Amino acid sequence: MLDLEAKISSFRKMVWDEEKEKSEKELYQSTEDNSKLVSDKKAELEKHLEESVKDRQIFAETRKNENVSKKEFESKNDIFLYRQSLLEDLTKRIKENLRDFTNTKDYKDKLTSSIDKALEDLGLSKKEVIISVLEKDKKLIDFPNVEVLDDEYIGGFIISNLDRDFRYNYTYLNRLKEKKYEVGKKLNQLLESESFNESKN
Repeated sequence: MLDLEAKISSFRKMVWDEEKEKSEKELYQSTEDNSKLVSDKKAELEKHLEESVKDRQIFAETRKNENVSKKEFESKNDIFLYRQSLLEDLTKRIKENLRDFTNTKDYKDKLTSSIDKALEDLGLSKKEVIISVLEKDKKLIDFPNVEVLDDEYIGGFIISNLDRDFRYNYTYLNRLKEKKYEVGKKLNQLLESESFNESKN
């Protein structure tokens, strides 16, 4: 009987030891698995955080560059508008000076001779053309066919044939339009030289 109980006790101890060892192994494995899971999760979070910080830095840098580009564009646009304003003001003053010139004796004395020279250069006679001038200049010339130009032409004249197949524009307005690019170019050169001088001082 005692021998049987001893065997049962021994068996129980063996089973217990096996279960204990098994439980300890499972606990160890579970701890290992959980530790790895936590470690992986931590690494994932750190990577996500790093990417998030990097994305924010890129976004901030992009916004910064966009703001710089926007300010550069606005600055260039302001300079362009300023130069356009100066060019328009300069053109307006030139028009005023030309209008004043059309009231001078020099202009009045040379208007007819200027028309005669243009006709000679074109190989045309007075009778086969129409001479168009401002209303106030009609009394200054003596040609068979004369028409009136709008005051916006400032001064000068237009030569066209009787059938109006061709037209040669010698008005001050047309000359000013032809010279506008050159005037603008000289204005830009002047502004750039002024800007250069300021940067040296």
